[in-house]
This record gives sequence, structure tokens and C-alpha cells, in this order.
Amino acid sequence: MATLQDSLANALKNKTVIQAHMRQHQKCWEAPPELESDASSHPIQVFVRVRPLLERDIGSGAFSLVMVQPPRTVHFTHPTNRWTGGCFATKTYDADGVFDEETTNDTVYGRLGLQEMIGQALSEPGHEFCVMAYGQTGTGKTYTTTAIEESLTADVFSLMPEENAPKLSLTAFEIRGGKAYDLLSEPSHNPVQITAANGSSTYPGLGKHSISTQEDLVSLLGKAKELRMTRSTVKNDTSSRSHCIVTLHVEHTSGDGSDIIIVDLAGSERSSYATKNDPERVKESIETNKGLAALKDCIRARLSTSNQHIPWRSSKLTMVLRGAFEQSPARSSKLIVLACISPSVIDSEDTMGTLKYITPFQLTGDAALEASKHHTGGSSRLDHASEWGHDESVAFIKRQLPKFTPVIPRLLPDQSSTLASLFPLSPAELLTLASTPAPGEDPASPLLDARSTNQLRSWIDTYHKKLAGLQKRLMDEEQRKAANPKQAVQRSGTTKEAQLIRSLDGLNLEANDTGFVTRIDRLGRVVRVPVKEG
Repeated sequence: MATLQDSLANALKNKTVIQAHMRQHQKCWEAPPELESDASSHPIQVFVRVRPLLERDIGSGAFSLVMVQPPRTVHFTHPTNRWTGGCFATKTYDADGVFDEETTNDTVYGRLGLQEMIGQALSEPGHEFCVMAYGQTGTGKTYTTTAIEESLTADVFSLMPEENAPKLSLTAFEIRGGKAYDLLSEPSHNPVQITAANGSSTYPGLGKHSISTQEDLVSLLGKAKELRMTRSTVKNDTSSRSHCIVTLHVEHTSGDGSDIIIVDLAGSERSSYATKNDPERVKESIETNKGLAALKDCIRARLSTSNQHIPWRSSKLTMVLRGAFEQSPARSSKLIVLACISPSVIDSEDTMGTLKYITPFQLTGDAALEASKHHTGGSSRLDHASEWGHDESVAFIKRQLPKFTPVIPRLLPDQSSTLASLFPLSPAELLTLASTPAPGEDPASPLLDARSTNQLRSWIDTYHKKLAGLQKRLMDEEQRKAANPKQAVQRSGTTKEAQLIRSLDGLNLEANDTGFVTRIDRLGRVVRVPVKEG
């Protein structure tokens, strides 16, 4: 059985092939679907930030597996290794925004819309805004959240209303190993109890510090960062081994308030890395992963329309963030998840894990729960097969069904012909169409030999069975949509219908495979390259 080290060695050995594969994939990039006009009003938004390659990456010969297609799309090539050879598949993910390694902190801050949120929190009570950085150790979470805090300190006082100015205060604590510690206490690291009672969370032992000037805020934030627990791990010499929660409390003259929360999550580590650390790090890693799993469950439940229960009592972390999951007429909430990923081939498994973790947050309604169960990844570049034009239909057949490329002129003879025109055909009708020469074609030169014709016949039967099942499910879904339109709608125009059609398209819903796969056999020979170099 191939190990992670085998996969890495195989990827480094085949660097040239993988990079050629990525260039081929880039040739079929299509514009991502446009965001809804009110996308910024969604309760949860997801952004992805790609860090640059580090010196340790470059020194080991590593290279980037990530390609960013602004403003919303990330293409990730995932290398795997088996005893039969290697496989390199490119997967595509959409988000509310993506940032490449050249993007500045100021640009990230602006795209997240934090200045507008600060203005709302200062002008009126009843808001809970939370920005959360998620990702493996060493991807720039602390670097990004620190920059966000620096920009926040300036905006808070520049946007402060002159009349009826609210009072400001700050709390900062960390959660590590299932326990919480105050980062601003005297002496430092006083224990904090996180308890739940009467549907809310309380924090005995946590100090709240008043803020009068920008200098006060800068000083408190700096102190909290200095006292946060960091230790050396396999991935990072100064890894933050705790979840850090900084909350700016805004108290208005009415007595009500708003909160702005910045969460720097501990690095998500796979068990294979955790076991290489000392026993205390292993225990911390287990607790961290439990909290992150509970966090995912809460976000999924928040997006579901049928599941009214949010399991925020599952961990200390989710108890603290309860307000970001719940929505009430008296208090609105918004959660921004910033996924930080590494482009390095060394970190490919962790990068894949991060992208899989956040992709269910791209859906709303029951699909958020369903997609997370099946690890549905991103959005396919070919979302809605029934709406494809001629060129998209031809491209699909060439990529996903290469054996039928020769009969494309028969299946799709002109620009008005699309894949959707093939859906109503019976197996016999489809076989007849594929076997009948197109206008202008020489009848004496058959395009398929006997073996290929038999394969075509076998595939047509399978296709028809899938299509019949799909059509029935689509009809059922249309009836459900008519009965409850809001429940059927999902983010970015993606519906359950589109998911079902994608399953017919031959795309792997779990991996979100775009159709470009390069394989290498045991002798190191490239046995399949999707597109010839242009």
C-alpha cells in the first residue's frame, strides 16, 4: 500500500508531467457563475487565501499545485500514488472570493467587507460579526488575523459616531486542550470557565477591558498575541497550538450591543503528523480536531432549513461562537470563514482536507447537510448539462467519453445540437444515431470498429438507465420546489437539480473531478494525457 511519502516522492519525480497537466487543464477554464446580487447578505461566506511557497518548500524541490482563477475560483491538482503508478486529477472549487499569493493584507481586508461590518456594529446594536481563519499549521492564519486586527483598530476609531458614541471593551482568551485561559489577565493565563445555561454561554474568570483610545486597543491586541501559546511542530517552528478568540464588545447607550469576533483557529493536523509530536501535542491535536468537527456540524445546521437544532454545546469552541450560528429577530449574525491553504506539493493532503472542510458551507438549505455527508467538493465548471451549448457538449464528450469522440459529428451534427437533445432518445434511437453517417460523411469509411461498436452499445444501455433514474428524481425535485421554493434554492444558483445532473455528467461529486486526469504506470510512462499540448 502506497504511503504519503511514496505519493510525495512520486509527485516530485513527475513534476514536469504534473505541471504540463495543469497547463492543459487551464485551457478549458470557464468563467465561474456570477454571485447573486445579495451574496454579501448571506449568513455565512467562504473565502480562500493561498500562501506563497516557503523556503523549506523550495529547498526540498516542491512546487505549487494550486492555480487561482480570480475572483472566485481555485483549481487544485491532487497527486496520488498506487502500486500501479500515479494519478494526477485537477479539482475545481468556488468561493465568495479567492486570494493568490500576491494578494496584500489590505486587499483581503477590503474584500471581506469588514469595514462595513464595523460601521454597522458602531452605529446600531444587535449584530454579531465573526471572522474565522481555518487551515493547517503554517498556512498564514495568524499572519492574516493579525493584519485584520491592525486594520480594525484604525477603522473602529475613524468610523466612531460623534454623537451617542458607544462604549468599547475587549476580551481575549485561548482554548487549548479543552481548557480556556485569559490572555489579558494579571497574572497571565488565568483559567476561564466556559459554561452553558438558559440557552447562552457564560465565561466566569474572563476579564473585560475598557477601551478609550486607539492606543489602548493596539496595546491589548499586542499583549494577547504575545501571550498566546506557541510550540514547535512538524509543520511549523512557532505553531499556534490553541484557538484564539478576540472579541470587541460595542455597548450602545440603549444598553444593547454588538460584537466583532476574530478567531484564529489552531492548525488542523492529520493524525499522521500529530503522532510525530510529543504526547502532549498529540492530545492537543485530538482536542483541536474534535472542536473543528463540532464547528463544522454547527455551520451545517445553521445553513439547513429543516434542521432547527444547532449543536453548539458540543465543544468549548462552539459554545463560544454560539451567537454566530443563531439568528433571531433581535440579533443578526454573520460568519466569514477564511480558509488558508498551502500550494506546496508537500502539503497536498492537508490542502485537500481544508477544501473539503469548507465546501459544504457553499450551499444553503438541506443540501448543506447532504453535501457534507458526501464531501461534495466545490462547484463543477459544467454545472447544468441541460443548458450547455454545442461547444460545451462537444467538450464534455471529448473529456469524459473519449471513446465516442469519432462519432461526435453524428451525435451533434450542427451548432444547434447539444447534449440535452440526446436525453429523450431511447437506447435504440441513440445507437442508430451513432451508427448513421452524418451528411457529407463517407459511408465506406466506418468510424468505429466492431469492438468499439460493442462498447458503444454497452455504454448506451447504461446511459439510458442513469437518465431514466435522473429524470424521475428531477420530476420529484420539481414537485418539492413547487411546494417549498425557498427550501430548494442553494447558493450561487446551484440547485439539487444541478447536482443530480452533475452525477449523470460523470463528474465525481466527492472529488469534484473536472475530467482532467493524467496517469503514470509502474514504469513511469504517461499512459493518459487528456489534451495534447497546443
